[in-house]
Amino acid sequence: PGTLERLWQRIRCPTLLVHGSDGWHGDPSKDGRAAHVANARVLEISRAGHWVHHDQLDAFVAATRAFLAEP
Repeated sequence: PGTLERLWQRIRCPTLLVHGSDGWHGDPSKDGRAAHVANARVLEISRAGHWVHHDQLDAFVAATRAFLAEP
């Protein structure tokens, strides 16, 4: 793995990887990025591009709040 992947492998806390269905970066669970984060969950938000928080603010905030509220 490269430098970035080795950095991701050091993340141990629960991590929410949010991506938009219309984003240019793709799905981290399908392209392998999520596999480098030990405790990652991937969430796709519909009708959002790369700036999910801009395109679908309410859905982004709701998902983030729910994730942070988990024990």
